[in-house]
Amino acid sequence: MLVFKFNSMKSLYKILLGWISLFIITGCSTDKLDLYPETQLTEGNFYTSEADFVQATNDIYRQLGRIYTGGGLPDLFGELFSDNVYVKFSSGANAFPEEINKHRILTNNGRIQEAWETAYNAIYVCNNIIKQLDETSVVFAEPTTKDQLKAQTLVVRALIYYNLVQAFGAVPFPLTVVTPDESYAYLRENTEVILTQLTSDLSFAKDKLPESYSGVDVGRLTSYAASAMLAKVYLLDGKQSDAVQELQRIVTSGKYSLDANNDGRIDQADYAFLFAANTKNSKESILEVQYLAGQNQVNSNHQAYYAPYYFSFHLPNSTETFRGEGMNTPADDLIDEYEDNDPRKNLSLQLGYTDLQSNQFVDYPYTIKFYDPNWRYPGQNVEIIRYADILLLLAEVTGDVAYLNQVRERVGLPRFGENGYPTKYGSLALAIEHERRIELAFEFHRFFDLVRTGRAVEVFKSKGLYIAENQLVFPIPQHAIDVNPGLTQNDY
Repeated sequence: MLVFKFNSMKSLYKILLGWISLFIITGCSTDKLDLYPETQLTEGNFYTSEADFVQATNDIYRQLGRIYTGGGLPDLFGELFSDNVYVKFSSGANAFPEEINKHRILTNNGRIQEAWETAYNAIYVCNNIIKQLDETSVVFAEPTTKDQLKAQTLVVRALIYYNLVQAFGAVPFPLTVVTPDESYAYLRENTEVILTQLTSDLSFAKDKLPESYSGVDVGRLTSYAASAMLAKVYLLDGKQSDAVQELQRIVTSGKYSLDANNDGRIDQADYAFLFAANTKNSKESILEVQYLAGQNQVNSNHQAYYAPYYFSFHLPNSTETFRGEGMNTPADDLIDEYEDNDPRKNLSLQLGYTDLQSNQFVDYPYTIKFYDPNWRYPGQNVEIIRYADILLLLAEVTGDVAYLNQVRERVGLPRFGENGYPTKYGSLALAIEHERRIELAFEFHRFFDLVRTGRAVEVFKSKGLYIAENQLVFPIPQHAIDVNPGLTQNDY
C-alpha cells in the first residue's frame, strides 16, 4: 500500500491548498445548502492512478484536524457545553462561547454554525472519495489497497456523523455527493437510521483495515480504531453487549497499554508522557490527530485557543508572553474534584501563572494538556481515543471494577473499594463518572459522557445549574434553516 508520510505533510498541504484554490473558483453560490460546500470538488481528470487516490484519501486526516480543532464540534459539545470549563475572559466581539457554556444558545450562534459547516464540508470530502473509489476503473497494485482507502474514509465520516448526532440529534444524512439542488431533499434523518448505517460502515472498516502499521504509516486508522468507534456507536444505540465485544477485542489484542511510554512500567510517568509536546502515537493511542511543529507546518491551535486571555500570560518555564483566546478555563468544580495527591491534576492544569513584571501570582487556571513550548508553531498531537477511555467504558458496561482500578493504579491512587477511596463516590457508576471526568479532562468527553449515562440534568441541577432535557442538544443553525425551510428546529 502507498504510504502517508507524516514527515512530508508540508508538501501534502501545498497540494491541498492548490485544490482549495480551484474549489473556491468553481464554488457554488452562498444561497445553497451547506451540505454542498463552496469548496466543491471538480475532479476533472485527477483520479487516474492509484497514487491519486492515496493522495486524495490522505486529506481525510486533515479533515480530522479540522473537526477536532479548538472550537470544533467535539470541543464545543464535549467541553464548553459541560461543567468542566467556563469562559473567564475571551477575545471576540460576541457572546457565542458564553451562550454555549451557560446553555442559553440562540439559533444564530456563530461558533455552532461554523462547526456545523465544517462538519458537512468534511463529509462532502469523504463522500467524494468514496464515490470515486466505487466508480473508478483504476487497477490497484495490491487488491487490499482500494478497500483500505475506502475503510479509512468511512471511519472518518462515521466519526463526524457520530458527533453531529449527539450534538444536534436528527441531522441531514447525505452518503454521496449531491448537487446544490439535490441537497434540498436532505432533511433531518432519524437517528436510528444514521446509527444503523454507521454500524454497517464501521463493521466494513474493521474487517478491511490492518491491525497496526509500521514506519511512516503509523498514525493511520486501524481495525482497532474502527472497533473503538463501533463500540461508541453501539453504546449510543443502547446495544451494550455488542459494545462489550468490540471493547474486549481491543483489550485482548495486546496492541495497547497504559504503559504509554513503553518502558515496561505502568506509572504516572506514562500519563505525563501522553501529553508531552513531542509524543506521537504512543502505546496508549488508538486514534489521534496528527500535527507537526514548525513554521508552515500542520500546527495545532489548541494551546493558544485555551490559554488565558491576558497580555501577561506566559507558559511554564518561559519568559515570552502571549495572549490566548481564553476558551475552556478549568472550572473550580472540576479543580476541586481532583483527589489529594492525584498527579493528573498538575499534569492537566495550572492554577495560574506569575506576572513577570509585577512578580504577582495571577489566579487564572488553564489546561496544560496541550502544552507545547513552541507556542508559535505547536505540533503536539491531540488524542481522540486512547486506551484508558476503552478501559473505563468497559467498567461502565460490564460492572467489572478491575478495569477502573487499572486506570487508578497507574497514577498511584487507592482502588475502588479499598481504604482511602473517596466515600462520596460510593457506587461504581459514580466512581466511573468521577474517573472519566478526571482522567479525560479537556479531551472532549465530559458532556458526551453525561448524556450517554442520562446524568446531565441531575448533575447540573446538583450544582445549581438548571437545564431541561430539550437543552441537551444544540439548536440547528438558523442559517441552515433559512437556506432550506424544510429543515425543522430542535425544541429549544
